[in-house]
Amino acid sequence: MALSKLITLSLLALAAPGVCTSSFKTPLELFDFEKQLLDKSAVSGSRIRFVDSYSDDIPRPIGANATKHACKAFPGNADWPSDDVWKKFAISLNGTLLKPAPVSSVCYNTSTYANYDAAACANITQGWATTFVRMDHPIEPVSPMFEGLTCLPPTPGVASTCTQGGYPVYVVNVSTAAHVQAAVNFARNQNVRLVVKNTGHDLSGKSLGAGSLSVWTHNLKNIAFTSNLTMKGYSGPAFRVGAGVQAFDILKAAADRKHMVVTGICDSVGIPGGYSQGGGHSPLSSLHGMSADQVLSLQVVTADGEFRTASPTQNSDLFWAIRGGGGSTFGVVTSMIIKAYPDATTSVVTFDWGVRESNISLETYWQGTASYFAHFDNFTKNGLSGQFFLYPQESLPQTADPDAKPRTSVAPMFGVGKTLAEFKQLLQPWIDEMATLGIQMNTTWAEFPSFYPAYYSQLPPSSLGVMPYNMTYGSRLIPRAAFDRTGAGFNATMAAFRALAEQNHMFNGFLLAPTLDTGKPVGPDGNAVLPAWRDALSHTIVFALWPEDYSPAQQMAFRRDFATGSKGMKLLRDATPGSGSYMSESDRLEPNFQEAFFGSNYARLLAVKNKYDPEGVFFASTGVGSEFWKVHSVDDLPTENGQLCRVQ
Repeated sequence: MALSKLITLSLLALAAPGVCTSSFKTPLELFDFEKQLLDKSAVSGSRIRFVDSYSDDIPRPIGANATKHACKAFPGNADWPSDDVWKKFAISLNGTLLKPAPVSSVCYNTSTYANYDAAACANITQGWATTFVRMDHPIEPVSPMFEGLTCLPPTPGVASTCTQGGYPVYVVNVSTAAHVQAAVNFARNQNVRLVVKNTGHDLSGKSLGAGSLSVWTHNLKNIAFTSNLTMKGYSGPAFRVGAGVQAFDILKAAADRKHMVVTGICDSVGIPGGYSQGGGHSPLSSLHGMSADQVLSLQVVTADGEFRTASPTQNSDLFWAIRGGGGSTFGVVTSMIIKAYPDATTSVVTFDWGVRESNISLETYWQGTASYFAHFDNFTKNGLSGQFFLYPQESLPQTADPDAKPRTSVAPMFGVGKTLAEFKQLLQPWIDEMATLGIQMNTTWAEFPSFYPAYYSQLPPSSLGVMPYNMTYGSRLIPRAAFDRTGAGFNATMAAFRALAEQNHMFNGFLLAPTLDTGKPVGPDGNAVLPAWRDALSHTIVFALWPEDYSPAQQMAFRRDFATGSKGMKLLRDATPGSGSYMSESDRLEPNFQEAFFGSNYARLLAVKNKYDPEGVFFASTGVGSEFWKVHSVDDLPTENGQLCRVQ
């Protein structure tokens, strides 16, 4: 039988996830899919063994005696598994191995995919800007730039062909923990690069990899709830969530039970994936900390194929590392138990002011923006959080307004647990200060009986669209001292913001304070969240665009200058010494990423990485241990479009 017949491109028909209720005094039971595991003999690293009916007689030792390959196997090379090996792997997985084409391949009449469909291409092109087109697809990322832009809907000057590029070659559409174990064993023993995708939301493209096998956990949508969980370090309501559960899934499940949980500002993020594993900021962070702080226990398949519980009492070093140490690094998480909180009245407000909008001078505008930042400490001490945008001095290239002037939009600010009267009272001192400066702001106020409708009143469902292909970005955590206008750091920070804005860079920032007092992670020594988060009052992203006609060499020069040059992100790093950057929304060219993304935790994280993954089965760009590997990408751009090799 032909391999194409054995590897189906159709998705498995999975049962509806449902939500069950229990009152267990111990951690919530495993989901049924997690009880389906490989036989212990099949997990053994001494042989390739997928199911009892198939085994390979070639020994494959794990650990110190393992062969240290210079590079991962790559299609077309002699070390790439043969069609017969892939065929046996497909048979062992009972139809869950996919060989997906890029979604835009229907736009190209090529022999590679032979699936040209003009009508389907029109639908893909029309819906390309929506998140769902890509996050529900086995291999498409939210940010296609890191794939290498090798198969886009036809766009003048951007795409004219379609190749596999940085997309995975094969995908295991996971519906049991045994599927995860089999995929990990196969990748390890065949020296194939392994990647993990639940939504592809990570803005650095870590679910991509040329010549890779992908573990696709997107369909593990199971959710279970208990109102009274008692375990070491915690007593209260909790959810167990499968690896494919996204923010919109758990937000609704929690609201239905009159609870709320810590989720992202974008409702498409995958909660147990890179979001929580990388830290995860939230509109609830000023009250309850980071998403990683919510994790009470988790299930994970490690590089040896073992299915493990990681908790304060089992594999506690792994438990510490996964909560904040980065996704696709220590194993494949199949589920997490996370904290839940009683629902609360929530008030929402938006503010908007600018040179033209408020009929003020440029200097007055910056005084007002500085006033906003100067109140962050008081805002967050009262549990407030929010999102802001700072639009630059000149018009953005994609706008048609040549007279655009700087503008700040706070959209939105949340007062969770606050009535509208209480919310207004907290904000009034700052509003009065803005009025004294002569700044009239456009405002909208609303009060909601619970968090769920307040969240969606301002944050459209899955609103994250495709980022421009000529855009890069960096981020910085702005510490408390930098927003204290009585200190020297405040003026330096405001000067950096202004200098970057005057270079036509746009800001997307967040008001929050996920201190250890609010976070309270379980475990004897907290978790691996970057320590700089605990002193931050803002996570701020800065965007930079290069001319669309730049060559790869010019793009790289522009990106390096933005990342490390004296007029780029170095301005914010110099103004906030000792702080860091949020790994999940950051620049791949961030200098000294170990310090910026992991801080003082890095040495310990690397030790845990080497303990559980000594062969480097798991790799994520700018992740723990990634300095020992390099993606040899096409055009030397920071994408996943190339073979992964060890650094010599």
